[in-house]
Amino acid sequence: MNETGLYPAEHNKVTSDSIFRIMSVSKNFAMTSALVVETKSKLVSPNNYSLLTMNTPVRLLLPSFGLPERDWNDGGSEITLAMLASHTAGFSRESYSTGFNMILSTGKADLPTIGAAWAGASADEVIEFAKRTNLIFAPGKRAAYSNTGISILASAVAAYYNNITDLDLSWSQLVTREILAPLNMTHSFFGTVPQDLEPYIGVPGGQNWAGLIVGNGYEPAAGMWSSAVDLTRYIHYMWLQPSPTLITPSQRRQVLKPVAILPDGIQQAGPGWEIEVFSLPTSSNATLVDMTKIYSIYGKSGDGGGWHSWIDTIPNLGYGIVVLTQQSGLADYVSISTARTREIAHDILAPAFAKALSARVAERFAGNYTQGKDTSLFSDEVPRNASHTSTYAKLEVKDQILYLRELVVNGTSALEALDRLSWTETSQRRLFSTPQGVVLEPAEGAAETAEFGEGTQIWRMNFPGLKVCDWFDFDGYKDSRGWPLSKVVLVETNGGVELRYPPFDVVMTRALTQNGGGDKSSPSTLSRKLSILE
Repeated sequence: MNETGLYPAEHNKVTSDSIFRIMSVSKNFAMTSALVVETKSKLVSPNNYSLLTMNTPVRLLLPSFGLPERDWNDGGSEITLAMLASHTAGFSRESYSTGFNMILSTGKADLPTIGAAWAGASADEVIEFAKRTNLIFAPGKRAAYSNTGISILASAVAAYYNNITDLDLSWSQLVTREILAPLNMTHSFFGTVPQDLEPYIGVPGGQNWAGLIVGNGYEPAAGMWSSAVDLTRYIHYMWLQPSPTLITPSQRRQVLKPVAILPDGIQQAGPGWEIEVFSLPTSSNATLVDMTKIYSIYGKSGDGGGWHSWIDTIPNLGYGIVVLTQQSGLADYVSISTARTREIAHDILAPAFAKALSARVAERFAGNYTQGKDTSLFSDEVPRNASHTSTYAKLEVKDQILYLRELVVNGTSALEALDRLSWTETSQRRLFSTPQGVVLEPAEGAAETAEFGEGTQIWRMNFPGLKVCDWFDFDGYKDSRGWPLSKVVLVETNGGVELRYPPFDVVMTRALTQNGGGDKSSPSTLSRKLSILE
């Protein structure tokens, strides 16, 4: 760093290892630190229930936490870490005042004044501010962006961590120890720039915050520095790979969901995430009814002091993106918008990943399933190696959707059998036994999956073409063992893929060729298996 407080211009060559202030992307790490410390606490005391979870009230973790009495009694005492992380606790944006008086035209609210007050705040000062300042809405009522809330979240996490480890670390030291180091994020840090990393620092032109030291009050809100390589590692290991590093799959599911809808009615907020709903057309065939698949983009943006950052992940498509930019001080520079850049990236990547995922699902599961046989759980009713014209199933992928087109056992349509359970003399509605069959969607029940061993995926039947959301699993339809009638089991083995339908006690094996098909007999033999249905 030179005498002006800026780094030399030759250090502005940008690579994937270049280091940027990521500003409010730091908030995502604040949320993650709570999850990591929860996991840590169970390792430290495996026989004790962890007091810290995302649903723990702050008052149980941070004895110094308080609010004005009326707010405390109106739900403030039950503010949780999840509410702080999702900006639904009711705190104002900042924990300081610029002292501006509009009538007397005194005080300042310009960027240098705000920046200095913001950077100089301590964690204790933020907590004291909360004690004497009214909430701006009742906890849980809505969402409003709050650096104050994130600071208090970090203080609570650090206090609990120090209690269980007998250490005395600041929140940023905790994150460095428990997140950055294990993930090998060697170009990420808080506070002053380490000497060995100075060559990697990118510096915005003109007025910037390159030399600004952020106090521990707002380190969790916007104090982190990082690189594209490091953030990519973070996204992959924590939010994309099947088994996350440092946290559990259950914890990941807990925070990858919306808890509040923002005023535009489109965007959503969740713990640590700004969530956008993304619609992807599934067919370009004009003769077909327009179909789209909906994906949630979990992201976090950061802006300030000449830097702009964005991280995004679409877990259901298996990819994420990192966008880091810095502004130039040149008069004729062209600004690069992080928001527009990530939109362009998603427009390119989402269809490509969806197509690749669809092809992979087709490769793994699509085809004709024959060689039906009983599992012998009940009396033997499906002849071993039953004819492919009497016992068979057909799975097909079309427009990025996995369909169960047919499921026939001993000449009986199992899909029609499901429909018949609710038929009356005046109503014979077909939901399962439609011409296109049913859509199969992954189900994630651990106990259900464990019943069938390694290589198992449970799939639930959904109805194609519904105009409204289907949030039934038809769990009232169960066989005598309690197995849902609307779920099928696919088991990948060394010998191929098996399709199991427990209510009919049948196992079929995918044929090596695609010459499936079968007899669509009327369901005259339903009585053979319906006796086991409740």
